[in-house]
Amino acid sequence: MRYNVSSLVKAPIGAQMTLTVEEEQRALGRDLTVEYLRGTVRLTRTDRRLLAKGRIETEIAAECVRCLEPVKLPLEVRFEELFTFFPANPADKTYHVGEDGFLNLEKPLHEQVLLATPMQTLCRPDCRGLCSQCGQNLNEGTCNCSHDADDPRLAALRALLP
Repeated sequence: MRYNVSSLVKAPIGAQMTLTVEEEQRALGRDLTVEYLRGTVRLTRTDRRLLAKGRIETEIAAECVRCLEPVKLPLEVRFEELFTFFPANPADKTYHVGEDGFLNLEKPLHEQVLLATPMQTLCRPDCRGLCSQCGQNLNEGTCNCSHDADDPRLAALRALLP
């Protein structure tokens, strides 16, 4: 996900460039694989940086938190990041344009996709989940478990009910 922006680095302040992102299935970092990346990123030359504003659509594989079924999760990522020119210190953790004039969007997109991913993914809003006793997926059918099991820890509270 490297883009040649050397012409923009040498351009006057206010110059702009639009990048079209069209990527098929790929890994973003070691822990995230996306099905595709599609969108645009507008780069604007400022005094000592490049301002990147983007809108990217993607889809990741996730798992429903109730029934554990795999889910394809579409995401729309909007971001605004500043990229410095050629960091003087290699330990600098800011985003930067390399000395070769290439801009790498992998790390910022990795972070933005992780931030856009919901904490709890559901396969559908009315997912019934799994039976707590036998593990049957309740979306596919009912189970024969008795759900009237008395928990002795709740006996004192049950005595208060009419």
